[in-house]
Amino acid sequence: CVDGDLYICVRMPTVEVGTVGGGTSLPCQTEALQMIGCKGDGKAKKFSEIVAATVLAGELSTLAAQAAGQLGQAHKALGR
Repeated sequence: CVDGDLYICVRMPTVEVGTVGGGTSLPCQTEALQMIGCKGDGKAKKFSEIVAATVLAGELSTLAAQAAGQLGQAHKALGR
């Protein structure tokens, strides 16, 4: 906390993603990469930033559920 503000970040020093070659030419993968503007050369950095943002959102959601006492309840209800 700095001056009353909350700062949350995720550090992912090595994220291996691909936006060309391999399975990226398959129809579903092509469509998904195009939808987020990450299909083709030079788009791996943008794709890795989206991956990191998604991870951060998941971590924040998990922390919120834990703080609210809902994490254990969800596991019991869903049988996980």
